[in-house]
Amino acid sequence: MVRLRSWPAIRLLLDSCLGFRKTFDSFEAAQACASGYIQAGHEHPDELDYHLSVSNTLRESDYPVLFHLTPLAGTVHRVFDLGGNIGNLFYSYEKQLSFPADLAWLIYDLPAQIALGQRIAAERGRSCLDFVQNLAAGQGSDVFISSGSLHYFAQPLDELLGSLGTLPTHVFVNRTPCSNGDDLITVQDNGTYLAPCKLHSRSKLLGGMETLGYRLIAQWPVHELKLWVPTHPDLSPACYSGFYFRRD
Repeated sequence: MVRLRSWPAIRLLLDSCLGFRKTFDSFEAAQACASGYIQAGHEHPDELDYHLSVSNTLRESDYPVLFHLTPLAGTVHRVFDLGGNIGNLFYSYEKQLSFPADLAWLIYDLPAQIALGQRIAAERGRSCLDFVQNLAAGQGSDVFISSGSLHYFAQPLDELLGSLGTLPTHVFVNRTPCSNGDDLITVQDNGTYLAPCKLHSRSKLLGGMETLGYRLIAQWPVHELKLWVPTHPDLSPACYSGFYFRRD
């Protein structure tokens, strides 16, 4: 496949047969292709229903995060949750961790997720949850978490963190597919809706974090998820990944 995709005529034939299951030069191109099949993306009702259904559920890949968060929880006053949807990660973790009474858990997401998240937080009486649409709101956070969301952002992790202003001490990235080589942009098939996504280069991700002064404390495989790009089997990961970085 590596040899075949290097031949322009063969690559053109492959791309025409694969439809949206190919690679793209940009998120915009991937979105345009996805919209030709299904208009809805992350705002699809099925997406919202899914995250609501798992809002009280821990998955295998949550346990490495909890392992490293448990001894920190008492000193964490501000969390920035990138792509945190309706707050499902908070609802899953609050029963396992002892946060301070003044905890502020900020969730950055799309308007549809924010509206539903605010309603659910009000119903459940969770005043510590705040929903924002500005990355700069994460400034001064103790912990930055991106769980199942980094691959939906075109910007690399170090650039996203740089936009926060003051860098957080602890960074958790979980449930994200990483390319074994260069960055790859494709379209993820979520059944009833499609979403452009980027397999961030593992080496670039680690290098960018090191440049910002972060040290990789732990990494783990996320066996419950996999994203395979047909034209790039050599770069497609066997499973998703998780990371914990700390800036001393």
